Amino acid sequence: MASLIAWLDSTPEEQRAARELISLFTQQEGRDELGIGQIRDAFSDLLFPGTSVIQTRARYFLFVPWCYSYGKAAQARGREVVIRGERQERELIKTLLDSNFEDAVGLIGRRKGPSIKNLPSTIYWSGLRRYDILTHDNDLGLLARTGSGDGSTELSARIFADWDAGLPEPPPDFPKAVPGGFDLELGEAEWLRDRIVAAAPESVFAHFLERRLAIADGTRFAWDVVDRNQFEALDHAYWFSGVLRGASLLYNLLIGELYDADPNLNRIEDAAGYYRDQIDDWVEDFVAPNIDALQQWNIQRMWELVLAMNPRIDMRAQMFAEMWVGAIRSGASVEVADNRELRQSVRAREERKGKQSRLLNPRMLATWSGASGTGQLAYRWGTVRVIVNDIVKGLGRDAGS
Repeated sequence: MASLIAWLDSTPEEQRAARELISLFTQQEGRDELGIGQIRDAFSDLLFPGTSVIQTRARYFLFVPWCYSYGKAAQARGREVVIRGERQERELIKTLLDSNFEDAVGLIGRRKGPSIKNLPSTIYWSGLRRYDILTHDNDLGLLARTGSGDGSTELSARIFADWDAGLPEPPPDFPKAVPGGFDLELGEAEWLRDRIVAAAPESVFAHFLERRLAIADGTRFAWDVVDRNQFEALDHAYWFSGVLRGASLLYNLLIGELYDADPNLNRIEDAAGYYRDQIDDWVEDFVAPNIDALQQWNIQRMWELVLAMNPRIDMRAQMFAEMWVGAIRSGASVEVADNRELRQSVRAREERKGKQSRLLNPRMLATWSGASGTGQLAYRWGTVRVIVNDIVKGLGRDAGS
């Protein structure tokens, strides 16, 4: 059953948020089956501000300003800046596609090429503002409203008005030529690191960059790299991620039970038995060893941090999370698979979707892949890992190379 998302009359910021929402549906962690996405995203913004799950490589934080400040966009003003900047973004995509770089992972437009609808600027704009690379809260159409004249004076005024004055210059003949592809030059990496650290000095993101912490492939969570006790928000994020994983497993168990009971559905064998085993493993590996720490976890302080980041978090999502934490603390985890209260809480969160609920709509049940939203909350870690490594790699370059 196909689902449709219509672009109504909305701001560019709302459209970017919707694009990120669409991307989330392709990721196990990102699927917000239980309606706790606002809490997850508040944690993500605390830990790794300026990031999003649809960002790919760090050098786009330079590519986008270059497209709208240099080349054919340099002599334009107002709406013409947008037109020329978008053309240069598409030219950049073609250049990167044609260059066959050894490391082209994360190339935006890899499949559709320059005709792609969602250009890098739509993906990186919020991050550019968060890091003060874009120096004021402007949409694309408001670029280069100040200044007059032409030549280097106009370009200098443009950069000062719209972009950080320290923005490194692009390679010669950009965007027709992009030497190194996604590899940051030393000066570029230093500048981008400094922008992120200055904008969010207390964040885990800044910690990685200040210490040049390269992150090994396959590392699943930030707390596998740094001591979470060094960062209050990371410690709370760890406990929230661990506890709510049980809810996502129970969600899939409920679906698995219905799936197993339907004689017309047979692609997945013993789905319910699999998730009962997964819940048992979760209790054994996470809950049982940590029950004392969970009982001491200051969830009130967690809400203070999260709600300071986003005061509009849905109250029902808060109540659901509170109930789960309380139940696990009280020992309900020993029977979580069959706990009536926990099962009903998850069922209510799923059934809020109405016709899109797999528990209510047999057609939706038939589309179940066997794992929906089972990935443990990692708070954009896949994106952050790549961007950190791009910058750290650039910081390791010799100035003359």
